[in-house]
Amino acid sequence: MFFVRFKIKNIFSLWFLAGFVIGALLFARYYIASEIESSKLQKKIIPKYTKEVLEKPKEIKEEPQASQAAKIRFPIIMYHYIEYVKDPNDTIRRSLTINPALFEYQLKNFKEANYQMYFVREIPDILSGQIKTSTRSAALTFDDGYEDFYTNAFPLLKKYQTKATLYIVANFVGRRGFLNEMEIKELLTSGLVEIGSHTFDHAYLKRANPAYARRQIVDSKKKLEDEFGVQIKTFAYPYGAFDNSALDLVKQASYSAAVAVISGTIQSEGNIFFLSRLRPGFLAGPKMIGVMENFPK
Repeated sequence: MFFVRFKIKNIFSLWFLAGFVIGALLFARYYIASEIESSKLQKKIIPKYTKEVLEKPKEIKEEPQASQAAKIRFPIIMYHYIEYVKDPNDTIRRSLTINPALFEYQLKNFKEANYQMYFVREIPDILSGQIKTSTRSAALTFDDGYEDFYTNAFPLLKKYQTKATLYIVANFVGRRGFLNEMEIKELLTSGLVEIGSHTFDHAYLKRANPAYARRQIVDSKKKLEDEFGVQIKTFAYPYGAFDNSALDLVKQASYSAAVAVISGTIQSEGNIFFLSRLRPGFLAGPKMIGVMENFPK
């Protein structure tokens, strides 16, 4: 009888051990697969900005009244990652990354220079004169919706009580390495963060199929509005790529403004749907405010 009980006990122990090992292997496989998928996804959407997108497309015509529109110097800073890059050989990611210490240095300098930060959705009212601003006004934007915005950037925005506009890729919410729904809701509750659309899938919109472009521009807006219960007023072109067709869809979708990656700090009602932005790497030195205020038009 003792031998039978001993044998049964060992069989159960072996089953338990086998189940544990199998579970551990399945978890490891899932974790590794998730890491690979996240890495591939982030590498896929990392933009390689060409000279073409850093300048206004030749085919884009400003509105007829644009020549009469008031122009103001209103820097819009374009961030992607706020982190310490682990792989020193990842030159593309490094070019899109500001480390948290430098980001705090920039926020501190903006504060000390009495800069007032605004959401991108406020820019149309600033340009029309409905919102009165000082000559030291700007906006901070963050593309793609990476998780490090929540872990690294948001605590600093709260510390310095600074507004920011975050451009979300609608289908990436909740994926590894990106913000999840709870985090985005917390950001919105703070009153310091506006969210805008960055399409469904980080889509390249220049010369895109009309139906595909419509889904990316129009339907992504609706999805974000339904999920988070807020109006999505602004849009960011992935890769900075757009043409007349994409621009027209942005207008038809009732966005009030859109940001491109065209280098510059001068804004007007004539470029309200392809607002210029400035890369944060220009603002790394002790004279960052002077550099920004004297940046070429």
